[in-house]
Amino acid sequence: MERLSTHNLRAAGAVVLAMTAITASDALVKGLLDNIPPLQFIFLRALVILLILGAALMIQGKPLPRPSLRQPWLLVRGGCEFMSTGFWLFGLQFIALPTAAALAWTSPILVTLLGILILREANSLSRWISVLLGFAGVLCVTQPWGAEWSLVLLLPIATAFASASRELATRFIDTSAHPLQVSFLTVLVVAIGSGIGSGFQWQAVGWESTGGILISALLVSAAFPLMVTAVRLGEMSFIAPFFFSAIPVAIILGYLFWGDTLSPIAFLGVIAIIAAGWLNVRRRPTPKAFPTSKGE
Repeated sequence: MERLSTHNLRAAGAVVLAMTAITASDALVKGLLDNIPPLQFIFLRALVILLILGAALMIQGKPLPRPSLRQPWLLVRGGCEFMSTGFWLFGLQFIALPTAAALAWTSPILVTLLGILILREANSLSRWISVLLGFAGVLCVTQPWGAEWSLVLLLPIATAFASASRELATRFIDTSAHPLQVSFLTVLVVAIGSGIGSGFQWQAVGWESTGGILISALLVSAAFPLMVTAVRLGEMSFIAPFFFSAIPVAIILGYLFWGDTLSPIAFLGVIAIIAAGWLNVRRRPTPKAFPTSKGE
């Protein structure tokens, strides 16, 4: 029992480190989007991540995968990731990081909702309570009744829906595909989509933006092995709530870099979203797959 507890603690630490790396990347990106269009940033970062993933596949002796209509769900997953990343970065230009993170990280709750409605997974009162509590939290964060309401707040919510759809598509991918191969094809689709879109608004990239792209790609790529380590070491039901650590990290970074703060009602909404995620994962059996971050 002590050995299992130690593994769970190490796994939880790996999750927190992964979420910190991803959120730090988001904070860095938010500062770069004034100098580079979002689609161009997505494209250039995707190229760097492809090089990193390709090197990892070669080290493990795995072949580089190629897009194929025989595996349509791999392409669907990539399309969902492209939409998720696009919505996220477009919204991040106009929304404070803590608010955007709180809304985007409702995706695990939406995964539960899609699992019940589409996959016909077993549902219970606690699951529905977690979904309703999560949406109540969204309302508190967005405050559609207030003067500060804006349509741009729908962008991180769209990010959450696209991320949840990505996880739904993952359930239909052939299990023979190695996780690195799945990640490689996902990023390849993102690179193709963003490459086509960025061609209409291409700008010269300065050294500052180039450095930011490299650092962001390294941070996102570093999160991959951390999450794999966490899943292999710990119990899913134990480590799942720690994925919501991205929200408090975003609150801290948003305050340190831009002085962003949350209103009391919005802060209550953040607590509701985290509580909903915790209730959701603590009341369900150990899942076969686990939601990944929006910036995979």
